[in-house]
Amino acid sequence: DVFFVISGFLMTGIVLEKVDHKGIFDFYVARFLRIVPALVATILALLIFGYFSLSTSEFELLARNATASLLFYSNNYYAAHSSYFDPSSDLNFLLHTWSLSVEWQFYLIYPLIVLAIKKCRLPVSLSILALFCLSLMYVALGLSGTKEDLFYLLPTRAWEMLAGALVYIISSRGALTNFKHLSKLNILGLLLILFSLFTAEGSQAWPGLATLIPVAGAALVIVANNQNAYLIKNKAAQFIGTISYSWYLWHWPVIVVMRYYRVEMDAINIGAGIAVSFILAVSSYYLIEMPFRKRNWLRTDFVSAIVITACAFMVVQTHGATFRFKGDMNDVITYRFNNKEWRPDTCFLNPRQDYSVFSKCQDKMTSESIVIWGDSHAAQLMPGFRSVLKNENLTQRTSSLCGPLYGAENNQRPLCKDTNKNITDELLRVKPKLVVLAAFWSQYPFKDYLADTLKMLNSAGIRTVVIGPFPFWHDPLPKVIEANGLNPQGTLPVALFEPSKNVLGNDKIIEKIVSASSNSIYISAIDIMCSKATCKVTVGKKPVIPMQWDNTHMTYPGSIWFVNNISNKLN
Repeated sequence: DVFFVISGFLMTGIVLEKVDHKGIFDFYVARFLRIVPALVATILALLIFGYFSLSTSEFELLARNATASLLFYSNNYYAAHSSYFDPSSDLNFLLHTWSLSVEWQFYLIYPLIVLAIKKCRLPVSLSILALFCLSLMYVALGLSGTKEDLFYLLPTRAWEMLAGALVYIISSRGALTNFKHLSKLNILGLLLILFSLFTAEGSQAWPGLATLIPVAGAALVIVANNQNAYLIKNKAAQFIGTISYSWYLWHWPVIVVMRYYRVEMDAINIGAGIAVSFILAVSSYYLIEMPFRKRNWLRTDFVSAIVITACAFMVVQTHGATFRFKGDMNDVITYRFNNKEWRPDTCFLNPRQDYSVFSKCQDKMTSESIVIWGDSHAAQLMPGFRSVLKNENLTQRTSSLCGPLYGAENNQRPLCKDTNKNITDELLRVKPKLVVLAAFWSQYPFKDYLADTLKMLNSAGIRTVVIGPFPFWHDPLPKVIEANGLNPQGTLPVALFEPSKNVLGNDKIIEKIVSASSNSIYISAIDIMCSKATCKVTVGKKPVIPMQWDNTHMTYPGSIWFVNNISNKLN
């Protein structure tokens, strides 16, 4: 937020004082030379690292993000790919480039708007103020859609840069010259920034009205123009400012590398991470930024950007350079999943949807229905149920991050409790012949609510089947297979499970709960898929498909294989 204010201030100075219809090309060239060379060098280094160190799926994802970053639409890309089933942003090496994309989009549009304002002979200051108010109102009235749109997109961030623009206009006109305490506003501004640093929470919608605090703080520091403030005047701070762009580019990849290799974030390792990113930043500044920002390097910079973008694109097209692998392994690592068969947003609700959306689901519950109730671990079974039980009336009632537990609170999904109540009311009213409950059980308080949920349904004469936890691997299964290889049996040891999910322990606990219920059957997914020592991890021949496409969710062939193997118990 502070960065956007500074950027708006600096760009307004350049645009108002130096850019006209003849000089706009030079403005764009200057921005290109300032931003692109160091970005290209960072991405090239990451692609080389990815080729040798990442799994093919991770390398493909890095290349997708690199392409979005080099074409300066990573903010839009991340806004569209921030759902529960998208890869974690914590391990996105280029997540931080969203702000660079916002800045670049602002650079492209802003000079054109200012030139249009001048050509129409409108008052520049009032016009920029009007644009500032429009963008801020857009945020305040919640018109942006999702929290991801609010955070990442230019329309919701423009007001912060336009705040910097207004600061430049006020400062350049000397409007506060006679204010005798002007230099002291520097202290107030820094205090506001510090206040927001310690009070802003990751769970709140951002930007919002609370964002006015750091924005106002940055604006006050700039307006104060206190050239004698030691905090920003000293040589250390000045040097950090000088290398700040390169440090910005490198700080996040270093953090992600530490997370990727599960480095403990203690004081020593954090200090080491800061030191490494600082060294990389200094190297980038002197070896890349300084030499390649000169105009005579423009052609080289431009060609380099095109070549690296093309390389990233080719990595995407080859699914992470899977040509490095042959045979069954190539089949496994080239498999890509799409959850359309889960029927998202109609029969499988996203976290922002409530029970009423099920009216759009083509499944209608009747007394002859087999109802599949649960979260994504229930939705993943639908391809199998529709393939194996073709003649049955199947009804899907699934909702992301919402286990089938009547009355359970869910902080991750505020609508879950009400959704489950309405599903339960529908079940008790219609009385289908069978309800199948499946979930990512370790996420929910099943010990407190599962027995009562089953009792309620059984008391109404509804037969229930509970499917236990599925294998949860410490990494996405294709990556685990890639790292450990494939044996002729297509199995891997259960020792590769993620221990924190307590899959084997929860399997026994849930079995005990269900066995105490009078009209319920328990199906252990672990018993179906695993022996005592190993689990089945592939299905099919030519091509060989991974049983699960991420840490725990089943592929379509995996789903069909599983339902085939439990169909007798369902009957």
